[in-house]
This record gives sequence, C-alpha cells and structure tokens, in this order.
Amino acid sequence: MSSAAVWHEVECGGYAADLPVWERLAASGGAVLELGCGTGRVALHLANLGNEVWAVEVDPSLISALRARAAARGVAARTVCADVCSLDLGREFELILAPMQLLQMLGSTAARRTALERVAGHLPPGGHLAASIVEAVSASPAGPRAALPDVRELEGWVYSSLPVASLVGGGTLEIHRLRQAVSPDGVLSEEEHTDRLDALSASTLESEATTVGMRPAGRLEIPPADGYLGSTVVVLERP
Repeated sequence: MSSAAVWHEVECGGYAADLPVWERLAASGGAVLELGCGTGRVALHLANLGNEVWAVEVDPSLISALRARAAARGVAARTVCADVCSLDLGREFELILAPMQLLQMLGSTAARRTALERVAGHLPPGGHLAASIVEAVSASPAGPRAALPDVRELEGWVYSSLPVASLVGGGTLEIHRLRQAVSPDGVLSEEEHTDRLDALSASTLESEATTVGMRPAGRLEIPPADGYLGSTVVVLERP
C-alpha cells in the first residue's frame, strides 16, 4: 500500500458520521457515482448495501487500494482513475456524491465551476449531485487539544495523525496534521501535512450550480464527530 493510501486510510477510513446521509440519498435507487473516492470508504459501504457504484479518484495508488479492498470483501464497484475537472464517463448517473469537502479542495473557483459542468453532464433530468462542504466562516480555530489523533495499525506499523484546524485569510480553512509512524522495530518518524479548503458557503455553491444547469434541491447536515468538523451536504438537481 502506498504512503498516500496509508494516510488516507488512517485519517479518513474510520470516519462514519456522514454514511447515514449517503445511504439515505442512495436509497431511491439508480446508479451512484462517487467523486474523490479515496480508498473506498463510502463507495464500498454503498456497494455492500446493494447499490450499483462507480468510484472516481485522481490518485492511482488510492484506486489500487480500493480495488484490493473490494476484492478482499467480495464487493463489486466500478473504479475509474480520472480528474473530476475532465471527467467523461460516457453515461449518466441518478446520484453523484462528492464527500469530504472535495469541491473545496480543487484549488480555485474556476476549477470548481469546471467540475460542476462535468458533473452536470453526467446527470439525467431529475438526477442529483450531493456535495459535502464545510462553511469556513462558521468554523472555529482549534487548538492542538481540540481532537484526539486518528490512530491505525497496519502491517505491524502504528500510524497516528493529529488534526488541528485553523482559519486563514478570507475564511479559508486549513487542516494541519502531525503525522507520526512507528515501525515494527520501534523507530518513530514524523511529518507535517496540510489540507487547504477554499472558502465556500452553501448559498454560493447553489448559485454557482445554477450557472451550469442545476438547481438547489435541499440541504442536509452532518454533525461534528470524533474531532471532525460538522458539514453541510448541498443537494443539487438537474431539471
């Protein structure tokens, strides 16, 4: 397993507060496409419930880890290594999911608009996009004791990742992490890692979506849990 896949599993693999929301949305039936699927936390969960699931991820090492996990569990999920900003799968999906603040991690408003255009092109009339966002203006700066570290043992190694959230200029949210790894023979290594989330409100996302042919179709809330910030799922519909 690659380093990227290991840390994705450590930092995201145990998160479950959003799963009831994705289950509820997928319960209406039809094919589900997950964007930014990582190692398959959401995709494999929904596939295990009997949904037809396609999973897209730009990092080939994460796709490889997802395929291995799916095979080990005997779960079927169609995987595609692709960039959401140039997505062209040649078919439509009744439901497209963008968990874990994916749309805020694209780096710019222009990139997010391009992604929304690509998503709209994969939705049939009546199809939905559901995107999880953190509205940075409502997030409070967190000190180092605001959360417990994510800890996972994998193949004899013990991994720990301590998240610290902070607000920077313009309401942008940065998640700083202290990553530590202890080898089977007790050697400690550590590094710092930062994820940057573009400032984005639900109303702004809804407004941007209207420019590419989608319309607001509701909002759902995911509560804070186990050191993770709460988030809003913005649901958008193609008329």
